[in-house]
Amino acid sequence: MKILLSLTLGALLACPILARADDSTNAAPPGPPPGEGGHHHMKFLTEAENAELQKAHDAAIAANPTLDTQMKSVMDQMKEAHESGQPPSDDLKAQAKSLHEQMDAAMLKADPNVAPILAKIKAHHHGGPGGPGGDGPPPAPSGT
Repeated sequence: MKILLSLTLGALLACPILARADDSTNAAPPGPPPGEGGHHHMKFLTEAENAELQKAHDAAIAANPTLDTQMKSVMDQMKEAHESGQPPSDDLKAQAKSLHEQMDAAMLKADPNVAPILAKIKAHHHGGPGGPGGDGPPPAPSGT
């Protein structure tokens, strides 16, 4: 379960930072709600989606434990930078993005059925339909 927390924390830390790299006033995302014992589900996913994602994540880590170690290291560095009030370096952000892409690919290899779940997570983190704001892109400017 710590793996899912690390993945979730990493996604929550990396996505807003990547989206607003020039905004150093981003507050750290809240931790798991009280009473959940550190087990943090992505609230916008169903229990079934969370379970399938966790299963694919566990399989991906079992197939490549080094990926988990690398992700934890980069996420710890991202968290330290965030807590210090300093934006993470472009190199660190690139490493985080690359590792998340590698993890997504590893989870897809372990269970291709997680593709729509990963798409839902990406949309949620990047403000796509159903995500923060949920309205998609702003309307095009009028010609007048």
